[in-house]
Amino acid sequence: MDEKSVTFLADSNVLSEPTKLRPDSKVEHWLRVNEPEIVVDSIILGEVRLGVLQLERGRRRQALEHWFQNVVAGIACMPWATATALRWADLMVELQRKGRTMPLMDSMIAATALVHDLTIVTRNVRDFENAGVDVINPFE
Repeated sequence: MDEKSVTFLADSNVLSEPTKLRPDSKVEHWLRVNEPEIVVDSIILGEVRLGVLQLERGRRRQALEHWFQNVVAGIACMPWATATALRWADLMVELQRKGRTMPLMDSMIAATALVHDLTIVTRNVRDFENAGVDVINPFE
């Protein structure tokens, strides 16, 4: 994967939107238009897979397993490697010094975005405000 060609780190709430009964058309359009520039990180990949596996066995889960294997698993995935772990630690200290907090998983996702200079695409803009990352909300 050429990191220079990617721009967006898609959060699980954006990736999973097309699987909803009534998906937001703005998000679906955003995903189609920006598909070549979208990546996930291993944290998001795990979150999405967990959501699928927690469902009761049945048609819905089977459909989502198929979607995961054919769509999500095919999206480029940024590894959570040494540079990201070190940036995460720096971020946590920066937040603590400012008297701010951030959910653990979101702070890890933010560290990935910071290391790779990516914009996080999420509905939960508020979760990332304190991290100093660029964020867009395709639901707006």
